[in-house]
Amino acid sequence: MTGGPKKAVVLAAGLGTRLRPLTLASPKPLMPLWNVPLIEHVLCLLEDWGVEEIAVNLHWQPEKIQAHLASRSGRARLRFSYEPEILGTGGALRPLKDFLCEAPFWVVNADIAVALDPKPLLDAFAKGDGLAAAWLEPKKGPRTVESDRRGRITCYRSPTPGVPGTFTFCGLQLVSPRIFGFLPERPFSTLVDAYTQAMMQNVFVDGVAVSGSYWDDAGTVEAYLRIHADVKRLAKSGKTGGGLYDAKADRCGKDGTHFFCVSPDAAVGRGVKGRDSIVFGGARVAPGSDLRGAVVSGGCVGGVLEGAACVAAPVADDDALPAALAALNWKPERTAVSFLGKRGSNRSFWRLYNGEASAIFIRYTLERPENARYSGHAALLASAGIPVPAVLADLPDQQALVLEDWGDDSLQRRMEARPGKAVGWYRAVVSALARLHRDGTRLVKEQATPMEPPFDAALYAWERRLFEEHLLVNRYGYEALPEAVEKELLTVSERLGRARQVVVHRDFQSSNILFRDKRFVFIDFQGMRLGAAAYDLASLLYDPYVKLTPPLRRRMAAEYGACHPENPEAVELFSEGAVQRLIQALGAYGRLASVGQKEFIRHVLPALENLLEAADACGLEALGGLAEELIAREQSRCGG
Repeated sequence: MTGGPKKAVVLAAGLGTRLRPLTLASPKPLMPLWNVPLIEHVLCLLEDWGVEEIAVNLHWQPEKIQAHLASRSGRARLRFSYEPEILGTGGALRPLKDFLCEAPFWVVNADIAVALDPKPLLDAFAKGDGLAAAWLEPKKGPRTVESDRRGRITCYRSPTPGVPGTFTFCGLQLVSPRIFGFLPERPFSTLVDAYTQAMMQNVFVDGVAVSGSYWDDAGTVEAYLRIHADVKRLAKSGKTGGGLYDAKADRCGKDGTHFFCVSPDAAVGRGVKGRDSIVFGGARVAPGSDLRGAVVSGGCVGGVLEGAACVAAPVADDDALPAALAALNWKPERTAVSFLGKRGSNRSFWRLYNGEASAIFIRYTLERPENARYSGHAALLASAGIPVPAVLADLPDQQALVLEDWGDDSLQRRMEARPGKAVGWYRAVVSALARLHRDGTRLVKEQATPMEPPFDAALYAWERRLFEEHLLVNRYGYEALPEAVEKELLTVSERLGRARQVVVHRDFQSSNILFRDKRFVFIDFQGMRLGAAAYDLASLLYDPYVKLTPPLRRRMAAEYGACHPENPEAVELFSEGAVQRLIQALGAYGRLASVGQKEFIRHVLPALENLLEAADACGLEALGGLAEELIAREQSRCGG
């Protein structure tokens, strides 16, 4: 193409935090899309548009991007602008003012998947206010941009994102040197800051939704996989964006429904199955492995990998990992790691792979002292015949643990897939729970095992305040816990406090019971303490993560009673235990959601429904009335 801008800026300084751990090994612009780095796709596009000079800003792992670009043979001349501190999409232009001051130029994010004809943008720029023409996507992405009937952008942060008529800013625009007159006088700024300033002076950016184009942002692991699938689908149908697909890299074949992208530098053993997965970066996959929705960018993996995003251990950002690998006698260069996420108890979890062997690596803080008790509790419980994972390495100086890997087949997942088998699973679990309460308590008393402070009036009151603050006040706008409800909950805690005190798990829910065939283990028992057995039993049978029928709850409570007849109060106070546990769980869901873990919100409604059932079983009229009110409010918030 001729006649268009001859200069461009490619923005490549971002940290790629949402794509971690993959961007620990490689900056996001070098992440391959069908074995070609995202930034290379962008540079080739600009060169096809006639761009002759391109400036690339750098910050995260700049040497890797420079090394790649130095080895390419494209037509455009490249220059680099290193930012010791990230300057933002607007601030990045300031150091390049002399380079850009003569004529309009393209500004493009380096980490997007893109295919489009630039002519609509050129035409809009020529007909508009001459400040900028920005590419907009009308269907995908957050859709926070609004425009008027003339196509001028009128709002960049819509109060109603995603409604009809909103758009996503695609990170590609044609910009006039006039932009420098609107950039804020501070080091960090965004182009949106400049565009907003211009709009206040009645100068508008023209937004252009280009028909027949393709855009997506590889911002997360899920999006990165989705883009590979979309590009293959577009190639099969001959549509725009299909040119980004490379059939030679796809081991599922170009006509297959799924994809398996393998780079030339990866080593994939015989018999490996790959479905909607990517292997690159020198990674090795053991023969016979099964990859499902996985991305492997280093190390050696094996077995079944589902939804894993793996990098080589040496690039993982954790200073205790070398000691953990040494304890396992695993070579770092042969080990891959996959981040499993953070928990509310100030812990982070990684799965370690060394060929077909795997383990769970846990980092914790001492903000909650119970985190340091896991190893000792595991040894005690195992000696009592209670099923728990083996501790492979205890590293208290590094505040780290390595545990036997029991996989992801939790009781919660089993119930989601095959609820008809509930009786057999729950019968085995309540039997083991009875053993925890009986034999675990005996050993704790014999050995004077240090544990967390027992359930007492103060702890029960703390759980009520958790419910009050994070659910009633913060989520639903109540001023305080109603007085009548407070009295009923105080009565519940007094009944539980008078019960026989046994060692309780404290968080005995379906997600903390992992299965392997017919065997299972308990996890997350570091907070165990003395309390009423009914609290644990109710935690399991009134678990908001799993829907159990009232008859099944009663049947499993009776099963527990048969296994532990010397403690009949566990069954007698079953409903009171449910009330207390659900109060705690609802407060915890509200607190976790308030610090960014929004996935817990989906458990609020089932927990409230369980609370209503338990309150009715206890004859707690005020609490039951409150639960009904909250259910109605939650249903309204969720749209019915």
